[in-house]
Amino acid sequence: MRMLASFVLFIGLAAFLAAPSSAQQRQPGGRQFGGAQGGFASLLRNEGVQKELKMEKEQTEKVTEATKKITDKHADAFTKLRDLEAEERRTKSAELTKVVSEETLTAVTEILKPEQVKRLKQIELQRAGVAAFTRADVEKALSIKDEQKTKFKAISEESTTKMRELSGFGAPGTPRPARPAPGAGRGPDQTKITALRKEMNEKAMAVCTDDQKKAFKELTGEAFEVPATPRTAPKKKDD
Repeated sequence: MRMLASFVLFIGLAAFLAAPSSAQQRQPGGRQFGGAQGGFASLLRNEGVQKELKMEKEQTEKVTEATKKITDKHADAFTKLRDLEAEERRTKSAELTKVVSEETLTAVTEILKPEQVKRLKQIELQRAGVAAFTRADVEKALSIKDEQKTKFKAISEESTTKMRELSGFGAPGTPRPARPAPGAGRGPDQTKITALRKEMNEKAMAVCTDDQKKAFKELTGEAFEVPATPRTAPKKKDD
């Protein structure tokens, strides 16, 4: 299940190039599964994001309850993705992730203040990285030309491929690698991932005009690095 969760996260979000510090975080208050951990639900469970949004205790409790209902609702659907072929799994996981993200945003909009929702959207867009430039709303906001769309698509695909390789999944279309042996490592090299995000982000920004860079800055707001949630060591059984 952990491999599936990581897979959906990397594919569904096409590598978060702008700011995230952990590709697969364990968040409190919800089940660990699939791409939902990479969308608004994941962000709202993160204490650092809650602090950035200046969420009150009552808001946090209501948001936690709302997001849990949504993630639980779709948990079985994410689990069933394991039975699909790689290409279909990528497509279905992206579709399901979008549904979960949209439902989550709709639910929390009734709980959070307008300025909090705005900041949440900015942080989520930052995490999308170069994939953000392939979104219809961003294309419209930045008045992206057809020639630019082609370039952004190519950069996004390159980012996805390289991120998959760094995360240990190999290039698209190749067999899934065997599960690492116990103690062989807990995940990809975060230093390399950070460097890749920076490289891909610079490529994307190089395609933008000065006006587009300014508009994109307004869409994403001040840079914010989502803090990693500390891992909790498993409890040892009493002898």
